Amino acid sequence: MKKLIVLLAAIAMVAAFTATAMADAELYGSARFRTYYTSNDNGKPGVESKKDLEWRIGNLTRFGVNFKSDKLTGKFELDARNNTFKVSDGTVSDTTASVDDTSGTSGLGGLRLRQLWGQYDFGTFKFMIGQNFPLYDMPVSGIAYFSGGLQPQGGMGYLVARTSQVRFTMGNLELAFLTPDTTQDGLSNDVYSYKQVNTTFPRTELRYNMKVENFAMNFMGGWQTYEIEDYDFATATGSKNTENITSYVLGFRAKTNFGPGYAGLGATYRVNGKNYGAWTTVSKEAAIFEPGTNDVKDATAWGVVAALGWKINDMFTLEGNYAKLHSEQDTVADNEDDNSTWALLAQIHVAPGVLIQPEFIYNDREDVVTNGVSTDQGDETIIGVWWKIDFK
Repeated sequence: MKKLIVLLAAIAMVAAFTATAMADAELYGSARFRTYYTSNDNGKPGVESKKDLEWRIGNLTRFGVNFKSDKLTGKFELDARNNTFKVSDGTVSDTTASVDDTSGTSGLGGLRLRQLWGQYDFGTFKFMIGQNFPLYDMPVSGIAYFSGGLQPQGGMGYLVARTSQVRFTMGNLELAFLTPDTTQDGLSNDVYSYKQVNTTFPRTELRYNMKVENFAMNFMGGWQTYEIEDYDFATATGSKNTENITSYVLGFRAKTNFGPGYAGLGATYRVNGKNYGAWTTVSKEAAIFEPGTNDVKDATAWGVVAALGWKINDMFTLEGNYAKLHSEQDTVADNEDDNSTWALLAQIHVAPGVLIQPEFIYNDREDVVTNGVSTDQGDETIIGVWWKIDFK
């Protein structure tokens, strides 16, 4: 039996090396480091700002391989994750790492699959399966602190950035069917509870990409629906119900170059965006059950991100950014939340593959209105440097 296992292992190794030799395989890696100082004011009178120094490997540090052979292409990529970290309430979690990570190390199991997909070109269309970026992922800003520009402050991106999907590409048109996402429904934390969530259809996304002279533009739409069953309204009669949570997202992005300058603009409108899985910094972007009506009330949001940059020379580039996100829930009482962000970065290419990027970010969380009561949420100021060395 042991000899058979060894023989099968040898055959598998030979097959793998043969396939690699036939394909164009490129290994690559990127070491990234975060050094940021944050002053966080929660808006409460008499409470001092919380100050934190972040000094650690970046969650975007990765290594992987690109494959290409005739009509086949593929990608495999892992990244380093700190698998034990403190969250905002002081507890310790070992789930997905975030910018709150304070452990400073990638421990046992601290690797995450970023991408693993394969694509075949049939000529008239391309067919892809695997884990890849969704179509609703269109960054504009170059800020690295949030690991995705200013996407959560008003742009287009997922909280879980890469998703299992089946995708078809027909020229400039892309159609994707993704795993349904019910992790951010926001309803289980309400004053009520429900027994289960039923999913029937995948998330569906469509994007059209086009270029006109110096302009590159993307138009995108997405849809998702799922059912919550046996919802307990906690009434005197113990009535129950079944409701559907349906989400829509729309997105537009444009980029252009003008000599040494460049500009980018992204805009989004979404209904129940948090239920969809959208990356958001506002608290009123999930559907909610309204007391007294026992109805699902939708949440709407719109956001914008703008970037303006200037390449002074091959070594030095400056970029300024602005983002705005507004959300509100369709309830009788006012429920809305806003966030505004201003940011500035400098890209300094000190050597081939070596980037030093100083950043300044001011994030105004503005006021949140809950049942007509407005509360100041404070602001945060972030200053620091993002470091990167690419190798292949």
